[in-house]
Formats: sequence, C-alpha cells, structure tokens
Amino acid sequence: MKKVFLTLVAVMAVSVSMVAAPKAEKNAEPTQYTIDFNSRSIARYLSMSYDQVAEMELVHDNFSREMKKAERANGADREKLTKKAILRDISYMRTILSENQFRKYRTVLNATMHNRGLEF
Repeated sequence: MKKVFLTLVAVMAVSVSMVAAPKAEKNAEPTQYTIDFNSRSIARYLSMSYDQVAEMELVHDNFSREMKKAERANGADREKLTKKAILRDISYMRTILSENQFRKYRTVLNATMHNRGLEF
C-alpha cells in the first residue's frame, strides 16, 4: 500500500510540474531585444563565402550583446542604445558584404526589427 501511495504521489508531482512549466513561460514577457539570426539560412540567402559567414557571426555576436545591453537600459537610453547597435551592425555588415548582398541583408534586418516592434 505504501509503495502504491508513493508512486501515485511521484506521478502527481511530475504531472503538476509539467503543467505548471508552460504557464510560467506564457506569463514571462517575451523580449523584443533578443535578435537571433540563423546564420546558415542567411548565408545561403545572401550567397556568402565562408569568410563572410565567419565575420558575420562575429558581428552578430557583438550586435546581440549590444541589444541585451539596450534591453537592460531604461527610457531614452534604451532607444539610443538600440539605434546605436543597429547602426553599428549595418556599418560592419556593409564592409563584409557586396552591395547586392548588403541590400538583401538590410531587407532581412528591417523585417526582423519590424517584427520585433523596433523601428529605427
């Protein structure tokens, strides 16, 4: 009897924790400042070389850090830091990409920012 009761308690505990986890995620405020690019997809879309992909990943890591910094800021500082991060990303990517690749990259970046609710 004791084993059955303990097994039942264990099953209930696991099922309650599994049900509670999605509710916690739903209540968590999604961050619009977390910008994740799929490097492989972008590289394929832009027809990038391996060297360009490596440089793009370094630039994107820096961009992600700057956007997280902007997320932690408040008010007008947040807006200035966001704009600064975006403009820096654009200037770095301009040096890495050809004109045609850069035009496509700007389209992707603008769409991503618009989908996140960030305008610059």
